[in-house]
Amino acid sequence: MTSPQCGEPRETGIDDSRDFDIVTSTRLPGAVFSALALSAALVATPAPAAPITFAAGCAKGDRITIAAVGDLLFHKKLQVQALRKSGTYRMFWSELDPVIAGADLAYGNLEGPAANGVAIGGRKVKDPGRRYDDRVYQSSLKYLSFNYHPSSISDIKASGFDVVSTANNHAMDRSSLGVDRTIDNLVLRGLAFTGTRKSDSEATDWGVRLQAGGLDIAVVACSYSTNGLADRKGQVLLCYKHQDRVLDEIRRLSKTADAVILTPHWGVENSHRPDRRQQKLARAAIDAGAVAVLGAHPHVLQPWEKYKTADGRDGLIVYSMGNFISNQRRLMQRVGGVVLVELTRTADKTGKRTAISAAGHIPTWVVIDHKGHRVTAVEKKMPKAARKQALRLWPKDNLVAATWPPTLPRACN
Repeated sequence: MTSPQCGEPRETGIDDSRDFDIVTSTRLPGAVFSALALSAALVATPAPAAPITFAAGCAKGDRITIAAVGDLLFHKKLQVQALRKSGTYRMFWSELDPVIAGADLAYGNLEGPAANGVAIGGRKVKDPGRRYDDRVYQSSLKYLSFNYHPSSISDIKASGFDVVSTANNHAMDRSSLGVDRTIDNLVLRGLAFTGTRKSDSEATDWGVRLQAGGLDIAVVACSYSTNGLADRKGQVLLCYKHQDRVLDEIRRLSKTADAVILTPHWGVENSHRPDRRQQKLARAAIDAGAVAVLGAHPHVLQPWEKYKTADGRDGLIVYSMGNFISNQRRLMQRVGGVVLVELTRTADKTGKRTAISAAGHIPTWVVIDHKGHRVTAVEKKMPKAARKQALRLWPKDNLVAATWPPTLPRACN
């Protein structure tokens, strides 16, 4: 059986991929935009022959590169592997360490709590220490409830990640106390986060701001759901229920930050098709001031879209980055990717401006064998069908090597 929410399906060997449009779109007047968006949202057409490039591609100024990945989803087999005496969570993606550590800013989605001494239902219990006890540290498919040892945060941080999203459908898997203790562990270990807040917080803001290569970057995360688990203290920012709040936060941050990125947890699991709510929110976020929208949750790749606002700004939408690491077994669930987003800050008489100037991607594959689980970007270690799928869904001419620094495609006027 396949769980509908982040479960571990049996291996089928089925390739469910199809060809989907990698869209270039422009903000249009209300009625025209609505009609075209509804009719074209899910059209299946071949990927473009040319790379996706941006107007600021050759602008001179301060330049940084952001590396982003999708779900860090530690199912039982991964937790058992990581919590062995000689194990770590970091070993799952150590092959990608040069890319993650090389980026000026690296992001991933932490798909579940990392709360010490908390069992299902948010009950305080004795912590078992660094071992998978299937009570505190657990990835239960029966209850669809996850909780990771806090050393996962240390390992994520040590490998070069700078910020994670904590807003996802598993955010409340250990209830309010689990959210609080996850935040405590993130703060203790110096890993920035966005999308949740503590139960006693009086703050009204949700985004986090980071310095990267001299630029001030803000990240805002939200989730479509908490799997029906009550969030009585309002600790998780929801993409659709709180959409006005999400867009207001982007507008607020864009006034003072060099750039704002939205990282929504959204979409239909195991579907390569972004739905209309995703498209509507993504474009609204770019209109509100975000430079990029980098999504996760479907556990499979979804297309890219270059979106130009009415005032001429370029934005990038990646509807889903897929799984970075998990124990999900279908081919399409084992294909992921590192998205590379280059930002350039220029200055003129009117002041400083930051724009997206280039983008690329590194396809990844979760190897599962007698040695365990690990992420690779080496072509010869990937099934041909996996690489083919990645290059059908993401622009093939934006593919870059898993080395640092990357050579990103750009066009100069």
